[in-house]
Amino acid sequence: MKKIIPYSFVIVVFLAILFPIVRFNKNGTVSEVENRSLATKPNHILNFSEYDNYFQDRFGGRNRLVTIANFIDYDIFNKQIRNNLAFKGKNNWFYYISSNDGNNLNDFYKKNLLTELELESFKNSVKKTAKWCEDNNIKYLFAIGPNKHSVYPENYIDERPEGTTRADQLISVFNELGITCVYPRDYLIEQKEKNNSPLYYETDTHWNNLGAYYAFTQIENEVKKLFPNIQFPKVDYDFEVSYSENAGDILPMLGIKKSKSTQIVAKPKNSEFSDYFEYIKNEGTGGVITKGKNENLPRAIVFRDSFFSALTPYFSTMFSSVEYNWRRMNEEDKKSILENKPDLIVFENVERYAVGIAGM
Repeated sequence: MKKIIPYSFVIVVFLAILFPIVRFNKNGTVSEVENRSLATKPNHILNFSEYDNYFQDRFGGRNRLVTIANFIDYDIFNKQIRNNLAFKGKNNWFYYISSNDGNNLNDFYKKNLLTELELESFKNSVKKTAKWCEDNNIKYLFAIGPNKHSVYPENYIDERPEGTTRADQLISVFNELGITCVYPRDYLIEQKEKNNSPLYYETDTHWNNLGAYYAFTQIENEVKKLFPNIQFPKVDYDFEVSYSENAGDILPMLGIKKSKSTQIVAKPKNSEFSDYFEYIKNEGTGGVITKGKNENLPRAIVFRDSFFSALTPYFSTMFSSVEYNWRRMNEEDKKSILENKPDLIVFENVERYAVGIAGM
């Protein structure tokens, strides 16, 4: 009996050492748990730091160990959870901070303000885009989706510094040019004080359907100014609130299984969205096209990012057709646009990428 215990211990240790090697993930490209690309194999055998990242990203059982470690810290010891992608803030709110994807952390601390030269470049880009639309008799509208921390800074790990943000700088350019840009940050802050439900997901980067609705009302007001002779449909909405424990794009980045997230579903009162439009194409990043039931309404093209996804059902009720492109407009788009001649083009970007909103 005395000999069995040491042998069993040796076997367990041997298997523990062998498992990460046998289950080594050499073919995967994306971490589904953390929603990011995995480190690639270095080209040079002596590049030790890159090999260290490569092995740490891919050894067998890594995802399970990350989940267990975060469970111990988060659920048992209630420690702060943070990595280079996201962190857990106050009141169980989570924030995205990847430096390789817009660098929200720098934006929160206002370390990304533009120089005069950069502002001038942005101004010229906006003027160029607006002039092309005007020259071709196409109405246009710019929109910026506020970063989550711009509307809910109180749940961040630190207090946000006072003073101008980069988005404020950009809006000042639009104001100087006399060009409308919908940036509903202040309106959303006002509305959050009036609502029991949050306007952004606690466990996700984006606004929820209620926050998107309030942003839409600001866009709707500007669209009506652009088309004063159009009788747009008036749609009232009901909002159903429920809760989830594993929703959102941030929890997987931190290896967290559960945290409460408010889910809100919008539905037109006494009707359905299908009473106003139908999806001709609905492929997300691959493109979305909607066709309205009223042919007398204008036609629109939207160049957007993920923040417009929640806006799409509301926005589509206002138009006879809308083509949604999950990217910025480029020179190659101009020919197709002029052939199909929409009445309106919308240029939208989330705040952390708003500098490129008018890029063509």
